[in-house]
Amino acid sequence: MTELHVAHTGPTDPGEPVFLWVHGLDSDRHCWDGPASLVSATNACATIDLPGHGDSPTPDTEDAYERAPVLADLDAVIAGLRAENPDRRVVWVGHSLGGYLGLAHALTRTDPAAAIDGLVLVSTGPGFRDPEAMQSWNDRVRQNSSAYSVNETTATIAFHSDSMVIDGLADLTLPISLVIGDGDKAFLGANDYLEKKLAHAKRITVEGARHFVMKSHPEAVAAGVTHVLDELR
Repeated sequence: MTELHVAHTGPTDPGEPVFLWVHGLDSDRHCWDGPASLVSATNACATIDLPGHGDSPTPDTEDAYERAPVLADLDAVIAGLRAENPDRRVVWVGHSLGGYLGLAHALTRTDPAAAIDGLVLVSTGPGFRDPEAMQSWNDRVRQNSSAYSVNETTATIAFHSDSMVIDGLADLTLPISLVIGDGDKAFLGANDYLEKKLAHAKRITVEGARHFVMKSHPEAVAAGVTHVLDELR
């Protein structure tokens, strides 16, 4: 297991919801500085660095970056957030890979003691059903790894190995918001699909924004957070 680095901001009342911010590939917790600063004015926030990113340890083997162990690493973070109150509500805010991991967590953790209570999906896709498309994605990630700030082994954290997430979307009933830039061409279609499958989700499409919408338009992500918080209340 990799002990992830966590930075805490905002109020410390364990009876109130906490927002867990999970970045994507080749990024770190600081990608959330804008929206997290807005949200932490009134709500607890925990921003994390995924394995091999930021201030978290960098495992040497690819198996540490597979979906199951990474979700287990995040389970430990969530357990820490609920250490003083097992019933504390946890809302997952994920960008790209971080959003995909949030969907995977919501689909695989059905025990209330481990489950999250809401999702804010920023520039997120649901993965692949077609094996050839999946392999093509994985090949591109490995080929592009030389341009990343993380090493080739760490880059495999973005690999896809099955269609569990895309196949299970209709089973999700927790509060969800979708935030996507209208210039994020690679993920607009994915958000159209998510919006169709998650009929209860609120979608925020941001004019003039691209993949890192949380950096250019932090207020839009904060609005997505507010929607989920309002649903929980």
